[in-house]
Amino acid sequence: MGLGHPGDAAPQPSCAQDVSFDTRADAHSALVTLVAGQTVALLCFSADFSGWPLQQSRFIRQLELWALHDPTRPAALRMLALDWSTAPLRFARFSAFRRDFAHRIECRQISETQARGLHEMAWTPRGAIYAHTATWMSGEQVRNVTRLHALRQRFEAAWQQARPAFPATTLGL
Repeated sequence: MGLGHPGDAAPQPSCAQDVSFDTRADAHSALVTLVAGQTVALLCFSADFSGWPLQQSRFIRQLELWALHDPTRPAALRMLALDWSTAPLRFARFSAFRRDFAHRIECRQISETQARGLHEMAWTPRGAIYAHTATWMSGEQVRNVTRLHALRQRFEAAWQQARPAFPATTLGL
């Protein structure tokens, strides 16, 4: 199940330099830039997305632009979490985005044991943002192809074990 796309830029050389960040503001800015890059695939993992800018209008707008970029591509935003239970209450903007673009997003949940070794991250074929902690106070912008490949492989392994979660709509009477 390759997520490569002919329109994506060629991979960076394996010697590309990763760049560290030391503040949540820098992390959020890097996440916005990553989404604005308009790659075909976007893979995200977090324990509960509490350190992510899912309530910031600027970030949600970039997600909307990403989702609208190519109407012919399949669902390509995959979000994996340990716990989605509080997301609808904490992230009203993201919940609306989730509902409006359900055809572009898949959300799954995984146990902590199954997610062992997977760190908070957002991944695209061009680069990734990797957090050292769930609070996103420090981390790295990953550009090295070898590290990008390793992050993707770890995400894919966890994704295969996960179950669907955070539905776009709630069925009721």
